[in-house]
Amino acid sequence: MNGTQLIGIEATNHLAFLAALGIQVAFDGHHDQPKLWWSEDLIPHAIVSGEFSVEMIADRALAVFPRWLASSAMEPGLPHHDDKTGALKFKPEKIRSYLRSARADKPGNSLASALLAEGSLDNKNIAKPSDLYFTAGRQVYMKMARELLDNVTREDIIDALSEQWSYKSTLPSLNWDVTDNRDYALSAGDPSKDKKLTNPGAEALAVLGKSRYPVFAGKLDGKDRTLTQGCSGRWTSASFAWPIWSRPATSHAVKSLLAHASHDRPPERLAKCLPAWGVQMIRCSSIGRSSQGGYGTFYPSEVVWRRP
Repeated sequence: MNGTQLIGIEATNHLAFLAALGIQVAFDGHHDQPKLWWSEDLIPHAIVSGEFSVEMIADRALAVFPRWLASSAMEPGLPHHDDKTGALKFKPEKIRSYLRSARADKPGNSLASALLAEGSLDNKNIAKPSDLYFTAGRQVYMKMARELLDNVTREDIIDALSEQWSYKSTLPSLNWDVTDNRDYALSAGDPSKDKKLTNPGAEALAVLGKSRYPVFAGKLDGKDRTLTQGCSGRWTSASFAWPIWSRPATSHAVKSLLAHASHDRPPERLAKCLPAWGVQMIRCSSIGRSSQGGYGTFYPSEVVWRRP
């Protein structure tokens, strides 16, 4: 099946994968919705239905972003937050209020259930967020996400989709780009003192894509744990796995693939099903956390399962 090749959206990069999901999220509720799949190149890149050009995707995203900014999940003023910062540090009763306000079926509200789960608390009795919540300290998740959606340009989005990424913007990064891991930086000085340059088109689409990964209150080794779809392990030593498929998939089919094929080591019964679903590989990456503040980062991914 012919399609629009999104050369900039590579399967090996966590940010790019979330951005690809964000394309479909942007068209939720639209009468025409793109199917999504991945090339079978050495480094697979995303492909969408041929009638959806990169310009059309960019225009749709820019029309949707303001509606997300006005949603209960991202609403101005953040009235549910005790500290008003947007760091999602809720007390138990505020979690319920926040999630209840986001129950209405409006653009952006699905993000709430991908960030927090009622009854999932840390040792300070405040909300424990998704494993994909990588910000901490002065990096405030909701403030940064709002800044991205409010300031990204059409050119930013088109560039992120259609060419190899360049990093020339000072808009925030939510740390989902594997290049954000500065453990591997080789420079004469401390890289943390340099202003980080980002790819805002991909970052903004990934804010939408994050909504495809809901969280749940659960337990691990007898202790309370926020469980994030696609993630496993402890908060301080987790991993994230995601499928790459080669058959065109609707947004509903993609949701199913994310739920069923997000295992770092798929069990035998599931592995037998994956080829029939069009899954060509599962990639997995470790999640690192700083010892101070809990800043998250992705380590480079590897293939943990490949279609026979």
